Amino acid sequence: MPAKFLLRLLRLLALAAVLLTGLPAAAAESQGGPTELLITYRAQAADRPAFRTYLLGDETALLEGLKRDGVLKGYQILFNPFVTTGTWDAMTVLSFSSYAATQRWKEIERTRPGGLDAAGLKLAKPLQTYSADLGWEATAPDAGPPGKRVVYVIPYSYNALDQYKTYVDGYVIPQVKGWMAEGVLTRYAIYLNRYAVGDPWDSLFIYEYRDLESFGKREETVAKVRGPLREDPTWKHWNDIKATVRSETENTVTEILSPAK
Repeated sequence: MPAKFLLRLLRLLALAAVLLTGLPAAAAESQGGPTELLITYRAQAADRPAFRTYLLGDETALLEGLKRDGVLKGYQILFNPFVTTGTWDAMTVLSFSSYAATQRWKEIERTRPGGLDAAGLKLAKPLQTYSADLGWEATAPDAGPPGKRVVYVIPYSYNALDQYKTYVDGYVIPQVKGWMAEGVLTRYAIYLNRYAVGDPWDSLFIYEYRDLESFGKREETVAKVRGPLREDPTWKHWNDIKATVRSETENTVTEILSPAK
C-alpha cells in the first residue's frame, strides 16, 4: 500500500474516532426539529411508592410499544429516590427516531398528559416538557448493568450558545473522558434545550456512574483528572472563566427505572 494512501487512511480513521467519541450523530439532527423530549413529574410523598410502580409497569409498557413501532429510538425513566421539594420526583427521556415521529407523542398527549393515563394522573402530575437536542453522548465499553448505576443530573444556564459549545468541547469533554478512563463514569449525555431561556435550564448534563461506590469517588476522581488538565492551556482558560460562561442550579441524584436490563 502506498505510504501516501496509508497516511490518508490513518487520518480518516483518527477523525472518525474523534467524531464518535466527542460528538454523536444526534448532534447533526439539531439542524432540523428536535428529536429529544424530557418530561419531569411531581408526586405527593404518600403516592411516590405507587407512582414508582406505575412507571415500572404501565408507563414502561407504553414506551416499549412506541419503541417496537419505531416511534422511539430509545427511552429512559429516571426516579429520584429521595423526597425533595426543589427538583422533581421522576423524569422520562424520550429519543424519537425522527422529528416527524414526535407527532405521535402529540397525539398521545391529547388523552395522556405527559404520557400518564388516568391512573397515573392520580399519582403524579407532569411539571415541564422540554424539546432538546442531544449534543454530546458516549458510553463506556464495559458500562455494566444500568440497574446498579447512580445518575447525577445537573442543569445549567449559559450566556451564549456558540461560546457554550466551545466550552463543553474544551473543558467538559476532556474531564468526562478522564472519569470514564478511571472506570467510575459509564455514560454521559448532554442535552441542549432547543428553546433555551435559562428557566430552569439551557443545558442538562446526565452522568451515569457505575454504582454507588463509584459515585462516592466522584470528588476524588474530579480532582485526580483535573490535575494533568491544568497543564493544557485551552482547558485552563475555560477553567479560569467558567463562572462567566454558565451557572448551575440544583442537582438531582436519581436511579434508572427503565430500561434497566
